[in-house]
Amino acid sequence: MWPTNSARAKEWTLRGIKILCLVLIALAGLQVRLDDRAIWKKRQNVWYLDRNRPIFASYDAFYFARMARDWQEGRYRSGKPDFYRAVPDSYLTDNITYPFPVPLMSFSAEKLSRVFGVPLERLDLYFTPILAVLFVLPLFLYMESLGYTAAGLLGGLVGVTALIYVIRTSIMRFDTDSLNLFFPFMVAWCLSMYFRSSRPRLWVILASFFSFLYYWWYAHPHLILVNILLFAGLLRWEKGRLEREDWVALAILVVPNLWYLWKSPVALGKQIYEYVVAVVRPEATGIFRDYPNIQQSISELQHFKNLSEVARLTLQNLPLFLLGLAGAVVLLVRERRALFFLWPYFLIGLLVFRAGNRFAMYLAPFVGVGVGFWMDLAFRQGRGRLRESTLHLLRLLGIVAVGIWILASQRSTFAYVATPKANAFVVRDMEKLSRILPPRAWIWSWWDYGYAFQYLSRRGTFVDGGHQLTPKTYYVARSFTTSSPREARNITAFIATEGLLGIKERLKKGTTAAALTQAISRGELYRPPDHPVYWVFTQDLPPKYGWIGYFGSWDFRKHRGRYGFVWPLNPCRETPQKILVCQRGVRIDPITRRVFLGHREFPLRGIVYREARGVNQRLWGPEGLILEIVSSSYGRVFFLVDDPTFRSLFNQMYILRQYDSRYFRLVMDDFPFMVVYEVKF
Repeated sequence: MWPTNSARAKEWTLRGIKILCLVLIALAGLQVRLDDRAIWKKRQNVWYLDRNRPIFASYDAFYFARMARDWQEGRYRSGKPDFYRAVPDSYLTDNITYPFPVPLMSFSAEKLSRVFGVPLERLDLYFTPILAVLFVLPLFLYMESLGYTAAGLLGGLVGVTALIYVIRTSIMRFDTDSLNLFFPFMVAWCLSMYFRSSRPRLWVILASFFSFLYYWWYAHPHLILVNILLFAGLLRWEKGRLEREDWVALAILVVPNLWYLWKSPVALGKQIYEYVVAVVRPEATGIFRDYPNIQQSISELQHFKNLSEVARLTLQNLPLFLLGLAGAVVLLVRERRALFFLWPYFLIGLLVFRAGNRFAMYLAPFVGVGVGFWMDLAFRQGRGRLRESTLHLLRLLGIVAVGIWILASQRSTFAYVATPKANAFVVRDMEKLSRILPPRAWIWSWWDYGYAFQYLSRRGTFVDGGHQLTPKTYYVARSFTTSSPREARNITAFIATEGLLGIKERLKKGTTAAALTQAISRGELYRPPDHPVYWVFTQDLPPKYGWIGYFGSWDFRKHRGRYGFVWPLNPCRETPQKILVCQRGVRIDPITRRVFLGHREFPLRGIVYREARGVNQRLWGPEGLILEIVSSSYGRVFFLVDDPTFRSLFNQMYILRQYDSRYFRLVMDDFPFMVVYEVKF
């Protein structure tokens, strides 16, 4: 069975097999991400900005890409105002600055981009997937050091193939999640080895070094603070009275990281409140409590209540998932001393049931560890009953068999294909704005593309993915939802001159949110801004108008709004009976004036045509849905809207291109991809 009778040869052969298994797991994780490249290549005309620049697959990717670009161009100044973000507040306060230091991901990607001579976007076809699979190494070494080989290998396999982790670390994702499993497992393993190694100081030095990199990568100081507190607590528990070596270890862990640790107690309290106490509430809290809470519309913050949904995101086999979850708990309790530093991350993984689906990526490796634990437990029980070589062979075969079972279960993972957050037409228009808008121009649009505008258009934005949870987002929604161009102009002017700072100051003086909004809308606080402001509508907004309409129509007395209704219908075809048949089972009969949405039926109030010569509308009754047929250079585009949405500026200015020339000037019309207006003050 073994190539030699030497015990040393057996040991090395066994190690080689384990290393081979680990390499195969890492390659499986790479394959499930990199196989998307073939599909991206086929859709290069839509998913690439140009031949060498694929488009990012997450909103936050544009933020980190801009940090890299600003660093490359010499614009980056740590601690200095970042005038691309949250205008005008970045001009009015000192709170919106470039982070110190420059994000490690942006810094390292920019350096690699120069070394390989490729654009940052091209680099990320490989950068994020490669980093994403690195966590299998510290996880395996941690478990292997305790004798849990199967737990280490299967924990890595489930982790790298978990649907949620593949989604968050796919090609073109360019996000910190790519190392947000590696650093926790590496730091935890190093801290654990301090108590089990003959060279404890080496391990605490490594723990301090990786803690430093962890903060530089993720900028969440409270996660490092928790590790240090656990380390100090275990020292006290183990030894009662700390010795000189222990104090030195604490100093090595704390002193090099003291420059950011001072912020960690407040950050820890804030995170516990947000993810355990408050989570997502319908209303905002604090001074902005009367405004709508934008968190309601953020999909990744929605939590799951049942096990099958969490299993779908981690290990898509419910019995195996439950077995793994139970095994993880048993192992963590059984080896509570050695695995003491993994408990925080297991608890973070359990937040998927409470605070958001993204936390499932932390839970997935523990599920795999739990599955492997039962195999390792069976292996230990078999010692003394079977030959050691036979036991190792059986465990290896068991790992391979269960590994194949796990891979066969992850069907959604292998079917998943990462897609860009914007198509090439929208992204090219964004870059065009950098050429046609004045350098001091500010962009007024919904928050999702805020980072993308900053990166591609090189212009400041009012809201983005890091500053969307304020009343400024509400006022953007209100300006889009209203039917009054003058009110929209007044809102834009107030936010462009006073920003969030002006809102806070008036609320602190006792003005209610409702009274302030009324004063802003009427123009009582109107003052022309110093910067030109441009409204930008993009192709992604119609499906999001449900929430935009909800926030924009917010009733301060009832604390709720009314959902907007814009239903993109393309593609559509007309039958010989003149019935319009569109996607998702939508049928529209203009003769009987009925709309069929699946099994539901609604009256058709009218049809509106937008053609090159203008708008022609035929409205028949007071109630029902309105069909809009819009001609563009890309073909006809179809929408269904309800009456309040039809009258909104969003619909009139974006879809129909009807606007009041006293308040707006059309700058660019590339419908449906982008429509841009200058606000006249």
